[in-house]
Amino acid sequence: MEQREYRKLFLDAASRQGWLRADGIVCALSGGGDSVAMVWLMKKFFRGRIVAAHLDHCTRNGASHDDASFVRSFCDSHGIECCVKVVDVHETRMQGESFEMAGRRERYKHFRAVAERFGLPFIAVAHNADDLVETQLLNIARGSGIAGLRGIPERRGNIVRPVIDFTREELRAILAANKVSWCHDYTNDENDYKRNKIRNILIPWIKEKLNENFEAVMKGLARQAEEETQERSAAALAEIAKAAADIPPALAAWRTEPLAEVSGLTLAEMIRCQGEALSLPVLSRRRTDELVRLIRRGGMWRFQWAGDIEVCYSSLGIGWLRRADIRSGKNASEKNIPWWAR
Repeated sequence: MEQREYRKLFLDAASRQGWLRADGIVCALSGGGDSVAMVWLMKKFFRGRIVAAHLDHCTRNGASHDDASFVRSFCDSHGIECCVKVVDVHETRMQGESFEMAGRRERYKHFRAVAERFGLPFIAVAHNADDLVETQLLNIARGSGIAGLRGIPERRGNIVRPVIDFTREELRAILAANKVSWCHDYTNDENDYKRNKIRNILIPWIKEKLNENFEAVMKGLARQAEEETQERSAAALAEIAKAAADIPPALAAWRTEPLAEVSGLTLAEMIRCQGEALSLPVLSRRRTDELVRLIRRGGMWRFQWAGDIEVCYSSLGIGWLRRADIRSGKNASEKNIPWWAR
């Protein structure tokens, strides 16, 4: 790929995603090829301030410390500000939370803290076109519905994905052509995780046996699903605004009365939008339907979403709460509070 081609691809994404003329941006830098390419492109073509953020997960028998050292060295050599945080992710896992979920939570916590510290409006992460297709297939396997066919939205709030239009191969070719090194995470070659099985086994098989242009087909499907999801989301967000309530200590809460007039499809989309707004893992279609049925049934119940987050229902409202807040009985002295806060 010629420089003029990847410059245009990169700046087109910047324009669409809204950060082209931003004062600055936080770049998530793992040290892997995707994130190194993103930061290198950012340094070359973005005029604002760049601050790299890296989380050392304390994994892979110390190899994660080597990645952190590489990140510091890379940033020093390219004149980029760098914030490295060390967290033993295994020690921070919450009940019912996988290592991957805990790592993601800690990473984004660090990224947001860096953005707040420097007063920067955007956080850039290095998901690429291959990640998008892999996520689509994972979502199909989970049964996550039409929204799951979007794969990875190129922007969600202040989280942007500058290299979403580049393939993994293209990013590494850019680095190689410009003599830029990166870290190789050997765990990406192992097939212990579902994503790696999709990346290393399923997609190559589909390309060989069914359609060599499979990624292009899936990217087109992602854009179509994005358009349809946006329309559905707009209707769902309007209903959330009608039902929204302030019921501490809930992270988000709805009044129950307005939900009676909402269709099942819209209610399911409301649930998805609320989870997305709280940065929660996507529920499968089966579990979303289960939650819709519970809301329709009413009564008093608790539904575990993921990790320590539960959805709680009483006649006074439906709320998304941390398990510790449910148990602690915060605001127990107040009148007319839902059962979960007592």
